[in-house]
Amino acid sequence: MFTPTAHCVVWRNELLSGLSPQDVGFLRSRLDELDQTKGYVASNTWLRGAIDRVKLISKLEKTGMRNIVLREADRRQKRENQQAAMDWLRGVVDRLYFCDEWITDLTGDKLTAWAKEKSRRFEMSAKAFLVRQNTHFFEFVKSEAETVNALFDKWHDDDKVQALMLRMFTPEWWIRQAKRHYRAVENIRRECGEVSNQESPYVSRWGIHRHRKQKQANRAFLESWEATNQYGQSFLLSDLASKSVSNPIHNKAELSVRVKGVQFLAVEHGHIGWFLTLTCPSKYHPVHKKSGHRNRKFYDFGCPSPRDAQQYLNGQWKKIRAACARESIHFYGLRAVEPHHDGTPHWHMILFVHPKQSKRMLAIMEKYAYEVDGNEKGADHSRFDKKFLDPAKGGAASYVAKYIAKNIDGLDANGECVGIDKDTGCTFVDAAERVQAWKSRHGIRQFQFLGGVSVTVWREIRRLKDSLPETFIDIYQAAIGNDWKRFTELMGGVSAGRNQTLKPFYNNQELNQFGEPKQCIEGLFQASSAELVITRLYEWTVQRIGSGSLALGAAKPFPRNRVNNCTGGGIAPNSPPVYH
Repeated sequence: MFTPTAHCVVWRNELLSGLSPQDVGFLRSRLDELDQTKGYVASNTWLRGAIDRVKLISKLEKTGMRNIVLREADRRQKRENQQAAMDWLRGVVDRLYFCDEWITDLTGDKLTAWAKEKSRRFEMSAKAFLVRQNTHFFEFVKSEAETVNALFDKWHDDDKVQALMLRMFTPEWWIRQAKRHYRAVENIRRECGEVSNQESPYVSRWGIHRHRKQKQANRAFLESWEATNQYGQSFLLSDLASKSVSNPIHNKAELSVRVKGVQFLAVEHGHIGWFLTLTCPSKYHPVHKKSGHRNRKFYDFGCPSPRDAQQYLNGQWKKIRAACARESIHFYGLRAVEPHHDGTPHWHMILFVHPKQSKRMLAIMEKYAYEVDGNEKGADHSRFDKKFLDPAKGGAASYVAKYIAKNIDGLDANGECVGIDKDTGCTFVDAAERVQAWKSRHGIRQFQFLGGVSVTVWREIRRLKDSLPETFIDIYQAAIGNDWKRFTELMGGVSAGRNQTLKPFYNNQELNQFGEPKQCIEGLFQASSAELVITRLYEWTVQRIGSGSLALGAAKPFPRNRVNNCTGGGIAPNSPPVYH
């Protein structure tokens, strides 16, 4: 009874084959112990129940996540039951296994080689379908796209499907799909409790490490490629990027100018401002802030991701907007999205409204803020918050300055750290880096102005220097003078909508390398006078320094005209227009 039979030994060896030596050693040790205390029949019963779990855990050896997943599985088994833990484990393996590879392995040179092979095989198979005029060609493309969870829903449009197929011929498309799937790794780590004040605020340690490596790679790319225009002028992409709003200094400056302008406009029109905070129900939060303990509601709700939480907030916001529109309540301002310590997003909004409509607007917002689980404990003081903006105390500008700094680079106008983030205990510089990593990993937009006029027109008209039509002069002067208030008034006011004085002019007659019309901005036009001013007079070709033009897969070199124009170096003999 206590000594396993020969048949039993063979059966055990078959079950243990293929496992790592570490797992085999653990299982055999446990089997020997049970053989001596309960007999080999009880040992075999235990092995039947444990082997599937160990095999799943063993598969995670290459991902570097074995230990944290094992701890979480043990926690779930104790809190719920073995079946719940097994279901979660299977889901983790499915999420991490991407196109016959572990997503954590697809980095660097291996990712590049994998993408090249995937694109090559797809192209060969697709062309074979086309040559044979196979009726299952459409299903083949759709199946391959769904394998990588591609964000595509235009299957009814043949031209869009053809463009998708051409993109799938390029390794770059497959690389983008793989990198987007890194989000699954971060979400699993968040479910395992690795994102919190007690562990790593906003993103996991893996997430911040990947973000730093990606920034280094991006910088190396920008410094090794150049843009050359038709006049022979060449500039490093890194230099051009530093002159655009992708530069944190310029981004913060533009946001600050716009917020101040909106505030001045509101004061002039007698509107009052509110600083509002909208948060998610507790079931979207995996970890309690003060104690660091897990939140059972989060796991009972299916472990919603930060994108799920953002989708909830967007859904409630749509209801708020619709309700306000039905009652002709008009507001405008800024929305900022930032994460809680556990990666769950919440919204801060600075909204301006007519005093007579203020009370009703707040009532509508409060109604929908508490619509879901509004009676749960703590909801009354954490779900919705409102503060009146007193212009005498700095108003919107003073409130938003901290959030702009915290969410971009953590530095003030002098390039010094703003201070310590009281929510996490990190410096603002560290907190900003983590917020940027969180935003990038989960694909969440940080800042969005509500109402107002086109910032595209603002950016385009600031490119110009002379030869402007008379009707453009005042708007141009307001833009280069950083006067967003005056700019908004000349453009038709905060409620101008599609009736703005100037609009971007797009040329969609050209096709990109995938056969789709390109939406390329070329200038600005005024509908009332039919006047047009071209702001993009340069045609740019992007190429590696000292080599040929940038090509995506089998696509031909293509001109670019979306990078920022700049001056520098020698002026071309043909005296091209100069912008600043």
